[in-house]
Amino acid sequence: MKTSNFFELKKPSAFTLAAFESLDSTNDELRRRAINGADAYSVVCALEQTKGRGRRGRTWVSQSGNLFCSILMKPRVPIAEASKSSFVSALAIHDAIQEAVQGFDCDVACKWPNDVLIDGYKVSGILLETQAQPKSIEPDWLIIGIGINLAHSPADTPYPSGYINAYRDQVIKAPEMLEILLRHFQVWWERWETLGFQAIRNAWLDRAKGVGEEIIVNLSTECISGIFESLDHDGALVLRTTEGQRHITAGDVFFK
Repeated sequence: MKTSNFFELKKPSAFTLAAFESLDSTNDELRRRAINGADAYSVVCALEQTKGRGRRGRTWVSQSGNLFCSILMKPRVPIAEASKSSFVSALAIHDAIQEAVQGFDCDVACKWPNDVLIDGYKVSGILLETQAQPKSIEPDWLIIGIGINLAHSPADTPYPSGYINAYRDQVIKAPEMLEILLRHFQVWWERWETLGFQAIRNAWLDRAKGVGEEIIVNLSTECISGIFESLDHDGALVLRTTEGQRHITAGDVFFK
């Protein structure tokens, strides 16, 4: 596969694209561009990353064949609200993957806080990064890093992982997946802008795995279990435990 294939895709006109054979990480490259004044809807993608990153400082295995991309946005929201874009992005990824496996017998679901699963296996992840000036109300910019497993998945991960082409008769490559993703991303981003987070929250819950079921959440200092009741209006996971209701803002979810 060549980077030129990315420029043949029929992406929505709002996006501008830069494609590379190899990068340290697409987030790092897009941050460099953002610092130099890149516009919103700028997209960077690479065939491979040498220093891909995931949530909580984890390494994102980035061998050629999967999709690695980052999207630059400049949301007019308070800094504290910018993190809700992870749910917007998860919805776009969910619906893009759902389209990619349409007609095949598999279940696509969102996993809190920002993963997407096929038949319970993680096939995607999101990494958000922002910059804001001191005392600024809004972020200067927001970078949404997205990885989608297309051709293979890493071994020995904290959560079982899979890849999309295991569920398809014909191979889908990164440029085609990016085209589908950007189309769904624009739809969900505009819904967030016009309808607010409540609409995003409801849509995410409709697609989420484990709502109403007992789950385990690994926190930095403890491991707790309870019933996954909902999301609150800030995107925290609402967990009903034997001691009462808890609102969890960071952690790793596992299903029983």
